[in-house]
Amino acid sequence: MASSTMASSSAAPSNPLVASSVTEKLSKANHVLWKAQVRSAMRGARLLGHLTGATKAPAEEIIDKEGKKAPNPEFEEWEAKDQQILSFILASLGKDILAHVATAQTAHEVWRSIEAMFASQTRARVVNLRIALATTKKGNLSITDYYTKMKGFGDEMAAAGRPLDEGELVEYIITGLNSEFESLVSALVTRVEPIGM
Repeated sequence: MASSTMASSSAAPSNPLVASSVTEKLSKANHVLWKAQVRSAMRGARLLGHLTGATKAPAEEIIDKEGKKAPNPEFEEWEAKDQQILSFILASLGKDILAHVATAQTAHEVWRSIEAMFASQTRARVVNLRIALATTKKGNLSITDYYTKMKGFGDEMAAAGRPLDEGELVEYIITGLNSEFESLVSALVTRVEPIGM
């Protein structure tokens, strides 16, 4: 009976990420999509703290009843979960990204490295999207195509972590309309209540 108790206490914890998958490996071009999938999987498994660093590792050793150092079972549990997360993340990386983070020892370390790697790219993307929003004109596009294009820029801003409120997106859209929409633009600009999408 004691041996079955020992076996169950030393068994590896179940992996809550087994059912989760990232459909596209991280490359230099898809960080926002990849991040959304990984964060969702971590939230669903209640493991996001391992990525953010909020779930701290317990001490590796404890002092037992006899006053001797002993392995801390809480650390072993934390480490097993953390390594499952690390494995999940590493398996979701393309070779070009994996080469940069392969030496990471914890999920938080690999996450922090990836975030640092893509931070300047995200800032540049946000700046480029704002420029596109400010300079895109309807021109020869149909109103549907123009709206879809502008809404797409707005969606990309949200995906980059800088969502526009509806009023701001509407302002960008009406700014790019040509003279045939002048009366509509005048009516929208003089409205007292906010314009929704």
